[in-house]
Amino acid sequence: MTDAPAGAAHAVPARCTPAPAADALAGLRILVPRDGEGAVRAEAAIAARGAVPVRLPLITAVPPRDPAALDAAVARWAAGHYDWLVVTSAAGASAIAGAGARAGVGRGIAAVGPATAAALAAHGLTAALTPTSEFTGAALGAELVERLATATPSARVLLAVAAAAGDDVERALRDAGHRVDRVTAYRTVPAPRDPAGEREVAAHGVAAVLVTSGSVARELAARFDAGPAGALTVAIGPPSAAVLVELGRPADVVASHHTIPGMLDALAAHLTAHPQTTPPRTTGDHA
Repeated sequence: MTDAPAGAAHAVPARCTPAPAADALAGLRILVPRDGEGAVRAEAAIAARGAVPVRLPLITAVPPRDPAALDAAVARWAAGHYDWLVVTSAAGASAIAGAGARAGVGRGIAAVGPATAAALAAHGLTAALTPTSEFTGAALGAELVERLATATPSARVLLAVAAAAGDDVERALRDAGHRVDRVTAYRTVPAPRDPAGEREVAAHGVAAVLVTSGSVARELAARFDAGPAGALTVAIGPPSAAVLVELGRPADVVASHHTIPGMLDALAAHLTAHPQTTPPRTTGDHA
């Protein structure tokens, strides 16, 4: 499966074994608002449930305004200057790899969750720590602090994050007495508009939209005044749900397991508990 051009809305044919008919998601169109490898993984997870992924990128990751600062920070990590490198997204994993992070150099890498760890692995990098339950910055910060309490009481940590990322990890580490250098690994910006793709979504509808970040929530509100019409909004976790509330568009579903499969499980559970909210199903592409 290849990436679509930014802004290209299309229904992606299932390339996985269809889910059993009993799956509450079977036949539903689900909007994927990202591009790149994250979108590919989301599409595969959706297709595996027998649903139809519809890609319409709302945001995209671009290089930082000062790429030299990222290159220099990664070089310091590779030289052993830092005890840990913290990565909080798949886009961040790609960014540090592009800046020169390689296997066999540097010290530990901490990832916010399995998707980020998988993105690191795709570049030959291994996450030595991921949270055991919640895949959030707060959980990662707490578990890294716990790990450092016995091994490195005063550690030096490099935090490679999006320009607009929160400070949960940073605050947890600083409050515990550790030294943190924060570097911008990438910026999240609105994806190019695709009026035809947006019209396709408006005309044929989607059952649900996967809101995987606050940035997605904001761009969704900017592009669709009250929609997509009839679609359930699924937030990946409390931070994204909080942004939706701020925008006056509370999430219909909030995942307790902060991954794409967790979002799909939460959506399926919601539809099973509230069958009257299930949108019409489809058996083919509309694109």
